[in-house]
Amino acid sequence: MDSNRWRQELAGCALLCAVTFGMTISALTSKLVFGQTPVAAAKRVKFKPACAKPSFPTPAPARSLGIDAQCGLAGAGAGPEGQQDMVKNNFCAKGTPQPITIDSLTKLQAQVEQNPAINFGNENKGTRKRGPTTNRAPLKKLGEGKLVTLKAFILIARQEGGESVNCGKNVPNEALFHDIHISLVDSTDIDNECSGVVAEMSPHHRPDSWTHGNVEKVAKEKLPVRVTGQLYFDSSHFPCSNGQGAGEGNPKRVSLWEIHPIYKFEVCTADCDGAGQWIDLDAWANQSK
Repeated sequence: MDSNRWRQELAGCALLCAVTFGMTISALTSKLVFGQTPVAAAKRVKFKPACAKPSFPTPAPARSLGIDAQCGLAGAGAGPEGQQDMVKNNFCAKGTPQPITIDSLTKLQAQVEQNPAINFGNENKGTRKRGPTTNRAPLKKLGEGKLVTLKAFILIARQEGGESVNCGKNVPNEALFHDIHISLVDSTDIDNECSGVVAEMSPHHRPDSWTHGNVEKVAKEKLPVRVTGQLYFDSSHFPCSNGQGAGEGNPKRVSLWEIHPIYKFEVCTADCDGAGQWIDLDAWANQSK
């Protein structure tokens, strides 16, 4: 097709669509030429925490991250999922971090299971409805939203793909736009993810050094880590049972209570059986180059 005919057909399409959608021809032509549909443009919402002084991880990224300019607190979720995504994206937990353990998170899971009013799981099971749960008041009573810190070892880290919390397919399918899923266990002798819990590095305001590769390097060195962030209950899944995973769509962990998002990630470099000498992942990664 020659360029003149292409321009004529594009102008004709723009005119028809402008009349249909009430858009100006110039605005719609721009969207057609650059591959940006009106729907995609409408979903771009700046990430704005609910508090004036959010606890973003440090150091700040060297350049502005695209995810922060086009994916809001609710991500791409709607209804119950959107409400839960807003909780996942909470960088506003304050106060002195409360120490927790994998055992204490396991006990919190048992308390949830004793309350049939708390929905969770990716399907209905017995009298308990599938998640996400919309009434999070019982979870807040158990500690959701508190600032916590956990000492553990990394069993494995995974670079996640598109999820509703990070706007799914409405953003580029690149690592900078997705979570880093970290399985944490009590000992380097443990090799079953069903014995551990999950912590998530959000892509929002993520430091440059917070990469899947650097987290995996820490895992290979078998160094203890100290993870600080919001205590959160992931009600969209089932936990492991009797050391076995719950099947597809259910990442292995002993408890659905996790640290999400992570505010601070530290590595122990000495005296790790005692008080420990802890440095930020950023400093550790620079030393390990």
